[in-house]
Amino acid sequence: MLPKLHSTYLGPTRQACLVRGALLLVIVFAASHFTVTGQTATPSPSPGANAAEAKTRADKIKRWLSVEGFTVSSRYRYVQNRAGRTVSNQLQYQLAARGRLKFDEKGRYSLYAGLFTGNNITSGWNNTGWGTGDAQTNLYLKHLYFNAKPAKWLEVQFGSLGVNNGENTEITGLDNDVYLTGERVQVRSPKNVYFDEISVTYAYLGDNTRPNAFRRLKRLDESNYHQFLVRKQINKRVAFSADYTFESGRDTLHQAVNIKTPELRVLDRVHFENYQRVDPDHGYGFSLYGEKKLHDRFTLGGGFARIDRPMLNADRFPPGNRLYLNSSIKLTREFALSTAVTQAVGSLPSSSSVRTRVDVVLTYNFLETLRQLKLQ
Repeated sequence: MLPKLHSTYLGPTRQACLVRGALLLVIVFAASHFTVTGQTATPSPSPGANAAEAKTRADKIKRWLSVEGFTVSSRYRYVQNRAGRTVSNQLQYQLAARGRLKFDEKGRYSLYAGLFTGNNITSGWNNTGWGTGDAQTNLYLKHLYFNAKPAKWLEVQFGSLGVNNGENTEITGLDNDVYLTGERVQVRSPKNVYFDEISVTYAYLGDNTRPNAFRRLKRLDESNYHQFLVRKQINKRVAFSADYTFESGRDTLHQAVNIKTPELRVLDRVHFENYQRVDPDHGYGFSLYGEKKLHDRFTLGGGFARIDRPMLNADRFPPGNRLYLNSSIKLTREFALSTAVTQAVGSLPSSSSVRTRVDVVLTYNFLETLRQLKLQ
């Protein structure tokens, strides 16, 4: 059950309409310019085109288009509730593709797009039909935003965005699959303002069952989510972040610290994250995690998490106290195998609460293949 979200309607403004109109004109102009350029600068290759000509064509494509990420995954998931009933025993699949259209040669002004499986705000997976649940074929354009970097220290995003959890993870922050509709400004100038990153986000968080970005762009005139975040890499070993978040009338603070600890030998990294809900009612949750690289290709980690209320965090961590164990194996440059076991301890809110969950995920990174073919 997803928590209810309420909208704080701000109403359309002349400035917002002008910004959206100007943005649309820029996108249309750039897209049409790309089409004309592509037709004149990259003629159809002849049957005898050599490797050098092929490389030139690839370079011309990369001038305009860049693949930022492309993975295909398969997941076996087993979930049992407090009453001992099997809730899920299924095979799922996931596609996540992210790319951008560059309006200038240096890529300072771009249109980002993200294509993903999953039919709601916290879901990135589809059922195959093997096991519990009907087969699904959902594929949505969840991210679509204009990104501008007029200076090295300044970045501005406008449209359908992903989340920025800082050093927090999706355990105590927002689920990685969550989408926002709004704008974000990021400043990265540690020499002048101390912090490595200062991020301000004003957006609409909601439309739980409308993943399609085009159906949510109308929310650019509304805002029920504000976030003010700072992040700092203190030295080579220690990094931290903190933020204040307003979400549909709720005020929450988040903090996290990531510490590299090679001298411990037992652990290579220790990570602590937490949140404090300060208004309208009080609440607290946290996660403590340790990780060890046992081999060049094998990493093992585990921890304990406490979540006090339903929220839009990772679905592996509903309310309750949980021990969890993660592992990852790099099989090849393209393939990776990961496992995650989560076990509730102590009392749970209801008989339907999740007690045990097991995930086994096989991921193929298509971007690595493109790099080997020198297409990226």
